[in-house]
Amino acid sequence: MKVNFAQAAKAKQLKEFFQKHGRIYIVVNATREDVIVPEHLFGDPALRLVLNLRMPQPIRIREDVIESELTFQGTPFSCRIPMQAVWAAYLPDLHLDTGIIWDSEIPETIKSVIDAVRSQQDERNAQEEEEIEVPQTPSSAKRRHLRIVK
Repeated sequence: MKVNFAQAAKAKQLKEFFQKHGRIYIVVNATREDVIVPEHLFGDPALRLVLNLRMPQPIRIREDVIESELTFQGTPFSCRIPMQAVWAAYLPDLHLDTGIIWDSEIPETIKSVIDAVRSQQDERNAQEEEEIEVPQTPSSAKRRHLRIVK
């Protein structure tokens, strides 16, 4: 068996994050053919799965794969998620910036959405910068002071 050191390092980082927090979301590119999840979830480039240390079944995070029998709508399903399919992990109750993102694993469809959002933000920022600023005169500066209204 050939060891992919980058994926092994990622698995170690993910395992440590999971053990530290106890309950995390992993974001999986379920468009990959080697991802085994229920059929109705297959094809989602940003599938979120909850991993919890309190789950009764074992969750095996190995150097190249995550394996566990996860429950979906009350039905257990034996999942197999290659480490290359995992592109983010974060805490469920907090923002995405509280986790880990592996940029090299983000699916192209997600990258294009991110680029489109960034482009829109850049356009908005450019429009705001183009707004004409009215120069302040000494008399207009005086009028901007706060007043107490009774």
